Amino acid sequence: MNLIEVKTFLSVIKENGITAAAKSLNVTQPAVTKRLENLKNYFGISELFKRNSGNFSVSDEAKILIPYAKNLVALAETAKNEIGDQISGKKGKVFIGSGSSWTLSNLPSALSKTLESFPNLSIDVNVDSPDTLLKKLTDNEIDILFARRPENLEHFDYINLRTDKFIILASSKHPLRGKNINLNDLSNYKWCIATTASQTKSLFDNWFSSRNLKKPEISLSTNSLRMGLNSLKNSSSLLFTTLKATETISDKSIEILDIKDFDIYRDTGVITRKGYNSSFFQTLLENIT
Repeated sequence: MNLIEVKTFLSVIKENGITAAAKSLNVTQPAVTKRLENLKNYFGISELFKRNSGNFSVSDEAKILIPYAKNLVALAETAKNEIGDQISGKKGKVFIGSGSSWTLSNLPSALSKTLESFPNLSIDVNVDSPDTLLKKLTDNEIDILFARRPENLEHFDYINLRTDKFIILASSKHPLRGKNINLNDLSNYKWCIATTASQTKSLFDNWFSSRNLKKPEISLSTNSLRMGLNSLKNSSSLLFTTLKATETISDKSIEILDIKDFDIYRDTGVITRKGYNSSFFQTLLENIT
C-alpha cells in the first residue's frame, strides 16, 4: 500500500466511478484499477465498490477504510507542509474552524499573538456551526477546530480548554425580571437559541425532559449572537446561550435571569484529526491556555 493508492481510492469515491477518477487523476483506467487491486489485497477486502443496476456504491468493508484514508492523506500533507515550512521559513496557510462563542473570547488574541512567531504564515478562519465544521475537519477542509467536544472521538484528537456555563438572557423589561422564577414558568415563553448545532439543541431539550418539564418552543435558531440579542428587545422571548459568549457584550437592555437550579454545562476545546500536529498548533495552544 502507498499514498497514491489511498488517494486513488478516495478519488474514485469523490468522482463516483473509476472512469471519472482516472480522468481526474490524469491516468489510465487500468492504472486506477491496479491501484485499487493493490489496496484491496493489502487490507484483505473482497471488494471496494459495487454496481447494482448501474448504481455505484462503496462496499460496507471499504466504508470502514474511508476515515482512515482521509486521515492518512491529511497527515501526509501536514508532514509535507511542516518540512516545507522548516526549509522556507514557515510559509503557508492554516485553515481554522471556530464556533461563534470562541470568536468572542480569547481565540482572536491568541491567533494574533501566535502569528507574531510565524510572520510568513497566513490563517483562514471559518466561523460556522460545529456540525458543519466537524464535517469539514473530516474532509480535510480545515486543520484545527475550536468547538464543543464531539460525541464520537474515534477519528479525532480533542483537548478540553474550558467548560462553558449556559445562561438565560431576557429583556430588562421581561415579565420574569426580578422574580423568583419557577422552572415550569420557562415553558410559557418562546425561546431563541444562539446556535444551530444539533448537539446544543439536544442538550437544551434533554435538560427539560430529564426534569419532566414541558419542552419550550424554540422560535429562532441562529449562529449570530447579535441577532439573538436583538430579538429579545421589546419581546418576551428568552435566549439560551453561553456565559462566555456574552463577556464582551455590554447592553443594559439585556439581562441574565437568575434561575435557581438552572445548571447546564458543556465542555469545549480544540479538535484535530488523529495524529495532527505542527509547531504553529503547539504555539497556539500555549497562547490560548
